[in-house]
Amino acid sequence: MRTTMSRAELQLARGRLQPLFFRYALPGVVGMLFLALQSIADGFIVGRMIGATALAAVNIVTPVYALVTAVAIIIGVGTQAQMGIHMGSGNYIRAKVALHSGILGVTAFVIPATVFINLFADPIVVFLGANAELLPLSKAYIHGVMPLIFGVGGFLFCDYQLKALGHPRFAMIIMVFTIVLNIGLGVLFVLMGMGTFGVGLGLGLSFTIGMVASGSIIWWEVRHTPHLHEVRGPFSGQMLWRIAYNGSSEGLAEVSIAITMFLFNRTLMEYAGTDGVAAFTLINYILFVGVNVMFGVANGVIPIISYNFGAGRGSRILGISRLAIKSNLLIGAVLMAALWLFVKSIIGWFIPPTETHVIELAVGGAHIVALAFLFNGFNLFAASFFTAVDDAFLSLVVGALRGLVLLVICIFVLPHVWGVTGIWLATPVAEIGTMLIVFGLVKRWRKRHDASLLR
Repeated sequence: MRTTMSRAELQLARGRLQPLFFRYALPGVVGMLFLALQSIADGFIVGRMIGATALAAVNIVTPVYALVTAVAIIIGVGTQAQMGIHMGSGNYIRAKVALHSGILGVTAFVIPATVFINLFADPIVVFLGANAELLPLSKAYIHGVMPLIFGVGGFLFCDYQLKALGHPRFAMIIMVFTIVLNIGLGVLFVLMGMGTFGVGLGLGLSFTIGMVASGSIIWWEVRHTPHLHEVRGPFSGQMLWRIAYNGSSEGLAEVSIAITMFLFNRTLMEYAGTDGVAAFTLINYILFVGVNVMFGVANGVIPIISYNFGAGRGSRILGISRLAIKSNLLIGAVLMAALWLFVKSIIGWFIPPTETHVIELAVGGAHIVALAFLFNGFNLFAASFFTAVDDAFLSLVVGALRGLVLLVICIFVLPHVWGVTGIWLATPVAEIGTMLIVFGLVKRWRKRHDASLLR
């Protein structure tokens, strides 16, 4: 039984809600913005400095990167939630067990995956759909990033644990440093003539350095937090299963990206050729930025919700949830308007004006895809909320609906009706369908938990 609370815990348990929301949500948004900036910077570097064909080649390889990082995110988010819930309830032994089990779990997966992908890189690229034009550029990128993919996975895991320990600002600072380093290395290596291999290598090196930096802070923080340092926390297979299950919806989002990008690429190659894949890549960069901003809000408040759920403070959970939902709705409306007004200028940052057909496809597609911003912020928060309160099943349902089930159905059905326009419609239609279902899920959850939420 605890007799004292750390400064971070006191803020989570008793701090004023609005300042607490901004303390966690703003670093989350900034961190996710810079994570999105990494993808945009890669697109700018590849599209502007190498060419539109290279941009499509890098996009072809993205599913491999997403599948590996998905596991790191599953374990990272699940560990973060379990640590928050158990620290909130005062059970520091279980919190320590969660941390150690998460570390060993992510290590046991990412290192073998790194070896496997590097051994079979060439056939993997062919399977993903690279044609003769894209094959050498795709292979070069995968050979650049994959030897260091363990660093990418480790960095993502550590980012979540810094937030769980009450240090969202440290997590933000390290994220910003890592992404800036990645951009600098990418430009340097391309100028050195290393092409797509250099872009991949810059990503792997920078994230590995970020992993070392954030891991060092976590080690120092645990040693200087008496409640955590003084207790033993051995590995637990049962805890690892709970972590993986509870974090599965966030990881499913990464897996879904890999699967749906594969399907989008295949479908666009059929309906619009290489130009269609390049246009989708540009739209995806823009969509990724908007989604990351809203995900930064949703994910940033998980430590607050988890801690207060463990402590039984339902009114604080509801207050933070309202702030997060309102923020994401406002952000979505602003992003949609900005995309309608400035999409052509934004696309012009990535490719030269001579790529007229790609630009035409991307502008038309972006105007349709922008509608998704009105709905996905609510869906993203719903998935994060259910993860934070340890309702893994509902979180998984939301993640599966918006990122995989409805989206895959739309990709297969809508292009047969509206052609390329149907491909662009797939994302907003899937988000609308998910939101309608989520309303029902939230209503059922509230009925089950009304007694605790009204305390």
